[in-house]
Amino acid sequence: MAGQNAFTGVAYGYARVSLDSQIKGESLDVQQARIEAICMAEGLTLASVFVERGVSGSKPLAARPEGSKLLAKARRGDTIVILRLDRGFRSLEDSLQVAGALNARGVRLYLGDMKGFIAGDAAGELHFSMLASFAQFERRRIAERIRESKEQLRAKGRYCGGQAPFGYTLTPTGETTRQGVPAMRIEPIEEIHAIARDLMSKGYSSRLASGHFRAKGFQTSHHAINGLFNRLRGAQ
Repeated sequence: MAGQNAFTGVAYGYARVSLDSQIKGESLDVQQARIEAICMAEGLTLASVFVERGVSGSKPLAARPEGSKLLAKARRGDTIVILRLDRGFRSLEDSLQVAGALNARGVRLYLGDMKGFIAGDAAGELHFSMLASFAQFERRRIAERIRESKEQLRAKGRYCGGQAPFGYTLTPTGETTRQGVPAMRIEPIEEIHAIARDLMSKGYSSRLASGHFRAKGFQTSHHAINGLFNRLRGAQ
């Protein structure tokens, strides 16, 4: 394993961009500028930045076109700089696997949201494992809170965001949200529900029902109709 004195000072950056990240202000230009700033602060020479465009974060780093090139390029003593855990890795398991492989190769890994080097020696790998576990725990807690909040809103017939599902419409509640926008509730469209209940009683599948709805002027997919059928069954 490489020791501290064996590091070359050569760094490679990795940036991944998607529509969501652009909306959040993390465009490629911003990511590359921050990677350059990290390298300058750490006394590293940035050789190049591997830029992943339009590739899903659900893919492991090694399975991404630029990610695989990055991992093949880095040599013992080099450093890889990534701004955030979710920019570089699919999951906690993916990140730990890559960090372990880099650690064995003597390649350092710097993660901006982990505040430093988290692979390249045993201490770095331990640090990474601990921080990544806490990050994963926090993401799960946030997801749980969001899910619980939406369940409470649904129980009150309140709007949870997105388009109203087929067979429902959005109606203002007369209140406003914390963001100052009108609060909405989802209400059933009785004509559509009556047709759906009739078709269900006759044993129509969602695919057969889609043709029936189209004949009555309702253009929708059988997936949307299946969702309506499931909601009506759940209400019984």
